[in-house]
Amino acid sequence: MKTSLSHLRLLATSIMTIALAGCGGGSSSNISIGGTVSGLTGNLMLSNNLSNNINLSAGASSYAFSNRIQPGEAYSVTVQQQPENQTCTVANASGIAGTTDINNINVTCVPNHSLGGTISGLTASGLVLANGSDTVNVAAGSNSFTFPRRVGENASYGITVLTQPAGQTCTVNNGTGFMGKGDVTTVQVSCI
Repeated sequence: MKTSLSHLRLLATSIMTIALAGCGGGSSSNISIGGTVSGLTGNLMLSNNLSNNINLSAGASSYAFSNRIQPGEAYSVTVQQQPENQTCTVANASGIAGTTDINNINVTCVPNHSLGGTISGLTASGLVLANGSDTVNVAAGSNSFTFPRRVGENASYGITVLTQPAGQTCTVNNGTGFMGKGDVTTVQVSCI
């Protein structure tokens, strides 16, 4: 009889332990998602799983989403709205939540700069310049150009002639490089 009574006590203790563990108690449920922010000079919107958004203002150095997640739940932090004249990237953006808060989803923002230069000899219409998928149509008689999309600091650029103007051939000089800490205005397009 003693053996079965001690088995019952052990079983009751095990059940209570499991029940208490299932109640939460802080660290094993409701995981916080966030991280640090560096270089932000405008307004930025981040999203976790496209349903939980947070707006950050210039100078923000850290963030945490108001909606917490459960252990085992997936998270994916993305930039929903870039700040003006900046490009922000997210490191450690996605994963599966464990049992502790996630505070290493770090955001780094760098300035964007304009990319353009001068044009000589363009007398015809139809010139289209490209920098990757970004294009600019240049009107006949133009002596300068600027791409509509700004380029992030340290990003590479490579300007090519996508479409030649009618009856002319244009070439690009100084058309490749890496964006520095200011606007690039030294690209030269010559048309003959």
